[in-house]
Amino acid sequence: MNRFEKLTSLDLRSLSDVLATHAPTVPELGRGEWLGVVELMTMRLTDECGSLPAESWATCSSALSYALEAAVAAGSIDERESVIRRLNLSVALLRQVSSNAEVDILNPGHLIGLLFQELPMSVEQARDRSVDWRALGIEQIRILRDVKNLVSPGLSLARLAPREVAGRMKAWEEVFPSLP
Repeated sequence: MNRFEKLTSLDLRSLSDVLATHAPTVPELGRGEWLGVVELMTMRLTDECGSLPAESWATCSSALSYALEAAVAAGSIDERESVIRRLNLSVALLRQVSSNAEVDILNPGHLIGLLFQELPMSVEQARDRSVDWRALGIEQIRILRDVKNLVSPGLSLARLAPREVAGRMKAWEEVFPSLP
C-alpha cells in the first residue's frame, strides 16, 4: 500500500491529524494525489461536519489548509483555485454548522478577507469590463469568470458575516449578475 492509499483509508479525524503535522511532504505525493487529498478532505468534511466535535475543528481546518498549500506547491491547482475551493467548502459547511471566528474555515470574516486578497481587479474594473464582456478577448473573459467564481461563494458568506465585513461585498452583489 502506498502513501496515498494509506491516507485514503483514514477516517476524517485521523486524516486531519496526519495532514495537520504537514505530512506527507509535498514531494512524497504526485500532483494528482495531492488533488485527491484535497477532494477527500472536502468530501469528508462536508459529509461529517455535523457530527464533528468542537475540539476537532481547528485540526481539520489546519489539515485542509496544508492539503491546499501542498496541492498548489505540487502544481495540482493554482492559488486562486485553492481560494475558490476553500470558499465553496466553507459555504457548504456553514449551511450545516455555526460560524466560529476561531476556526478559519468557519470564519466568514477571514474567508472574505482571503477573497479580497485574491481578486484580480477592483469592483469598478469588473463593472466596466463586464458591460460588454462578449467583445473582450478570451483571457479577459477568463479573468472575469475567475472573479465570478470568487465572488459567488463570497456573497453567501457575507450573509453570515458581521455587518462591517458583509458591507465590503455590497458593491460586488450589484456587479455579480453582469459577470460572465
